[in-house]
Amino acid sequence: MFNPTVQVIAAQPKVLTPPDISFEAILKHFPGLAEAEAVCMTGSIAAGWGNAFSDIDLYAFSDKELVLPIDETMETWPGADSSGVRWHNWMGVYDNARVDLKVWPTSTLTTALEPYLATEVEFCSMGDFLQDFVYRLDVAMPLKNEEFFGRMKELIAGSSYPRARARRLKADVENRLTDVAGQLDAGDDKTARVSAALAAATIADAALVLSGELCRREKWLVRRLEKTPQCGITVDDYVTQILDGARPGESDAASALRMARWTQAHLVRLEDAFLSAS
Repeated sequence: MFNPTVQVIAAQPKVLTPPDISFEAILKHFPGLAEAEAVCMTGSIAAGWGNAFSDIDLYAFSDKELVLPIDETMETWPGADSSGVRWHNWMGVYDNARVDLKVWPTSTLTTALEPYLATEVEFCSMGDFLQDFVYRLDVAMPLKNEEFFGRMKELIAGSSYPRARARRLKADVENRLTDVAGQLDAGDDKTARVSAALAAATIADAALVLSGELCRREKWLVRRLEKTPQCGITVDDYVTQILDGARPGESDAASALRMARWTQAHLVRLEDAFLSAS
């Protein structure tokens, strides 16, 4: 009989207190980072959306191997992307907080953005992992070598990557709206509601990307809208029209149609922005 057991290697405290995330404090646990070219904090904490249970996401850039701590809490392994980008992962505990540290070659962003630097790419074909890497550099909080991260942000802003990604999202919205129409015609009203909600989330994402907000995590959509009012979709509008679901007495078909029309209206509103990005 299958009888799994769980062994607690490092118990979490009942009360979590924020760790000291100054570079001086981090160096006491990760002295090898002193040899890195540049180090930053990124992720939800850097974006201002973290909580007591959030990982501390650290990026280090180095063209030589860095010595990292070895203890009972940590795991370490190499990473590679289909594009050829390679990095090193270290995951463990620092001052009772989970740490996700990645060490990248210093040229990683240039390699990832290379197609988008030389020309205006129409549709983004970058993989999800590297898209997340680009976003995390865009919101990076420098801990060492602020000038390095300034150059990285300029590289992102000067590339065609954000525009290419926005156009890809636009195509996804159009495909999902077509799904809604087909599903309603077939009487598959509940599925149409799902497709309409996905289309709405995608047009909100596209509006945010066109406004320079590059996060890819679905869970942060409302926080992103709150942060980026210039995208033209307010939090109240999105919550009322989409997140609150069907209205009293509203059928699945009517709910799907209402959300689809809301999405289509924003698609039309943003059309000039999509075209000007071409």
